[in-house]
Amino acid sequence: MATATRVELRRLAQEAEALAGVIRGSLGPGGGQVLLTRPTGEVLLSRDGRRVLEALNVDSPTARMMIACISTHCNLIGDGAKTFIILLSAFLQGLEKLIERDGAPFGKNVQGREKQKEKCYGLNQVSRFLMMLHTHILDRIVIQDLEKHFLSVFSTYDGDVNRSAVESVLEAYFCGKVVNDRQKFLSQLSCDFYYKATTGKNATEVLHLVDECFSELHTAVTGLPVSSSRILEGLVLQRDFAVYCPSEGEKRVIIITEPIHTALSDSGVEVVITTEHQYQASELWITKRTEAIIRHMQHCNIKVLLSSVKQHEVVRYCAESCGISIVECLSPEEISLICRITRISPFRPSWDSIHTVVTEAAVAKFCQPLRLGAKRYAHIGLTKTHAFQPHSVILCGPVTGVTEQHACAFHGAFKMLRQMFTAVSLTECHEPKSESQNLLNSQWGLAEQQFKEEPTDSDNIQALDKQLIPCGVETKKLVSTPVGAQELAGLCMHLCKSSCIATPCVDLGHNTVSSVPNESGNNIADLQKLPLEYKHPDKMEVAEGELSVNIQHVHTTVEEDTSCRQLQASRDGYAGPSYRNSVKDGGSNKSCLQGNATSSIKAGAVVPVGGIFEILLHHYLSRYAAQCPSTSTSALCFLIADALLSVPKTLCKTQKKNTFARLYLEVTGALRSKQQPLLTGHKNLESVSCKYHLVASVVQCAARLLNIDLIVGIKKVPQKTVEGDSEDDQ
Repeated sequence: MATATRVELRRLAQEAEALAGVIRGSLGPGGGQVLLTRPTGEVLLSRDGRRVLEALNVDSPTARMMIACISTHCNLIGDGAKTFIILLSAFLQGLEKLIERDGAPFGKNVQGREKQKEKCYGLNQVSRFLMMLHTHILDRIVIQDLEKHFLSVFSTYDGDVNRSAVESVLEAYFCGKVVNDRQKFLSQLSCDFYYKATTGKNATEVLHLVDECFSELHTAVTGLPVSSSRILEGLVLQRDFAVYCPSEGEKRVIIITEPIHTALSDSGVEVVITTEHQYQASELWITKRTEAIIRHMQHCNIKVLLSSVKQHEVVRYCAESCGISIVECLSPEEISLICRITRISPFRPSWDSIHTVVTEAAVAKFCQPLRLGAKRYAHIGLTKTHAFQPHSVILCGPVTGVTEQHACAFHGAFKMLRQMFTAVSLTECHEPKSESQNLLNSQWGLAEQQFKEEPTDSDNIQALDKQLIPCGVETKKLVSTPVGAQELAGLCMHLCKSSCIATPCVDLGHNTVSSVPNESGNNIADLQKLPLEYKHPDKMEVAEGELSVNIQHVHTTVEEDTSCRQLQASRDGYAGPSYRNSVKDGGSNKSCLQGNATSSIKAGAVVPVGGIFEILLHHYLSRYAAQCPSTSTSALCFLIADALLSVPKTLCKTQKKNTFARLYLEVTGALRSKQQPLLTGHKNLESVSCKYHLVASVVQCAARLLNIDLIVGIKKVPQKTVEGDSEDDQ
């Protein structure tokens, strides 16, 4: 029998808060470690939020879904597990209070079963709004408001990567991953590996290779202190030499993926042996064939043979007599990495191959045994034929658990660097105010108008001021054409999905990163009337009475945040740029026409660490919500803005009293004085791209959770009927 349980918002909020409570104390540089014990006696002591959450024995399906979303995000970005669950918990708790409050804008005040239906409908509306928030509001704020506060890890003089900036980013990353006495050492070690592997260039291809092949590029050694960890030139293979013949100078290396000394049964030819003499003659023929292949390798000056299979004793004997070293039983991943670095293909031994010169060979500067702890390894220094400079990481630790945590943190650091050095495309589309749009809006029905907003007035659009942008965005000009009703309907059909309007940049369900809306063929009547534009606060007009009602409706933050927001709202005038970018065309600056434009967060964009990104996004999102004419949109934007402040509040709890209030006033004061860049006294930095993906991932996870109506528990998996069995029964 299957049992169905209705999902309540309160349950989701409680589960998220329980998960956040496990790791909240380990957030930030002042956080501690989490100790987990299991009935089996296993103990986990870690500061890595992902490892701690994945180690929990959780029964609830929705809680497991939250942890799965966090794992997927970390697989792509490499960081942000603790911030993810803290943001998600703060949002769900705030949404619960907002929904339960009388006169909430997501449902009518009804009783009984109708009230439950109205709650479900309201949560579905919230889910749809969250899915469109990424493309239609968040992207616009990042492009038009936040980008002027971004810094860059690239030097302003020669465009090379600034080493001190990379060190600051890595040090901030390791502050949340390992204990205090190892943060500086591991950040320096990872920075050395980055510069030795890439020679200081923005080699995105190298970071992709390190991310995908990190298991083969690092060696964990137990029984040694952490300070013994180091970077070695070349590759450390996880096998010892089967045959080692030292030699001077450069060495030619070949790769073999099949046995050289093969039996007659493996030749693919039918052989009939009737006597003992015939069997001995066949064995002698195979041995002579093997000797001929090895001598041919010697004549081609081959000194090292890397094999993925175990070779016969005859092969090892012949290789030793010819001065050829052999490393065998290498993993397919190691063979693939070597082929990828050297750009050679495996050598196929045969009678035909001994009559031709071996061309598929790499060159090694050295090839020698290496002892690490109690094990011996093969250490080979391949010359560069790829953008990657071959280097290996040796991670030492007293026990296996320490080396595993350091390896996980080291791998995550290069996932984070890979994301930081990748430009993130953001779609910016400006819909014209036309009769065709009004006609399309009328087709959506009158029952779904909770999120209705006025179209953006494009008459007063101004060009962006590019003088205050240390690290800006790139914009391409697209010529707009008149849009008819059918074309506009087709555009909206392209942007719509079954329960959302745009796909967030991190697809938590498929382990992919995308910022382009997905195509779908769903009916537009199934969607609500959502705002298609990010309307800049300077261009909005709203009645003073309605504005005060909206603000009072959703102000739920603590005393520090409330006082800061009131001070900011009473004194500030909005000083952000208008929402149209200027584009160079033929040497002259012209403002963009209405249409679609693609901008991006530039590679290497960073901000000061410590919750600065969250406070900035809170500031601009709150200012947009305060002047938004739609009550529902305003309420949810305020709710997300308040949830963002949970991160700097948690970070500041381990510091002196009123630290958050001082930080908030310092950031908002810099915004009022138009100080660029913000808070130059902050030493460490964090990636803007990673923070952007984090917010988008939390929004997507919350939208998916709110879209769940029932949890159906199946006690017994139904057996599948095999078609072949049914035919036999007949």
